[in-house]
Amino acid sequence: MPVISAANLKGGVGKSSLVLHGAGALARLGKRVLVVDNDPQASATAGFLGAQAARQLDPATTIAAIHAGDEPFPELVIRPTGFDGIDLLPGSRYATRFNVPEPHEAPYEDQVRLRDFLAGVRDRYDLVWIDNPPNLHLCTYSSLAASDGYVVPVQAEDFGAQGLVDVNQSATLVRAAINPGLARVGYVLTMFAARRSIHQMYAQMMRENFGAEVFAAAMPESIDYVEALAGCKPVSHHKPRGAAAKAIQAIVEEMLARLARAGAERAGEAA
Repeated sequence: MPVISAANLKGGVGKSSLVLHGAGALARLGKRVLVVDNDPQASATAGFLGAQAARQLDPATTIAAIHAGDEPFPELVIRPTGFDGIDLLPGSRYATRFNVPEPHEAPYEDQVRLRDFLAGVRDRYDLVWIDNPPNLHLCTYSSLAASDGYVVPVQAEDFGAQGLVDVNQSATLVRAAINPGLARVGYVLTMFAARRSIHQMYAQMMRENFGAEVFAAAMPESIDYVEALAGCKPVSHHKPRGAAAKAIQAIVEEMLARLARAGAERAGEAA
């Protein structure tokens, strides 16, 4: 089953929110999802478990154990979230020591540990979705090495759109060294306010520059996302009939369609 990374060099563009709320929307569609929190800030983990509980996790029961080379049994590090269809591989601040710059210079076994771990569990899920830190160090690099594709969340403002070249260059390095099949699934506009002229301008610019690679669906600005996280819930489980939940559902449905098309194209090429 596909493994997808959410990646961008720029922080604060909604990577963790997209993964957490997207997992809820996928679960509502009947999909079984594994959320992998590969960010030492552990925002997705805090979103499901609460900040205090996330901080108190034994690093041996988190992704830090995988990055440390401990080769943990999946049952030790993967846990239910309390929401049907969603499991979590928690993040940990102890993974910070692993997240070194110049990831292509790290030992090869460090680059592929996450890939090798996920190879043993991915078939249990309809989708594995990896959240990553706001940099392109070894955590993100190893995530791309483990993934079939990556999604780039982009805030529709100047600072939010910075870093796109860098994340694509990092993906190119990963393709050349480890994972030649890594595909760019597309760009998702986040925190989008359709009534703001600056957001409309950047959305238009993105579509002119990247065409169909920009998702038609966007993640809007909404208090519903904030309230849902305060309650440690995906928005699909907080206010399922709200506009914010419907927007996330549209994004994940478009992502599934894109993945299905890509899979069909690969099958056609192999025939």
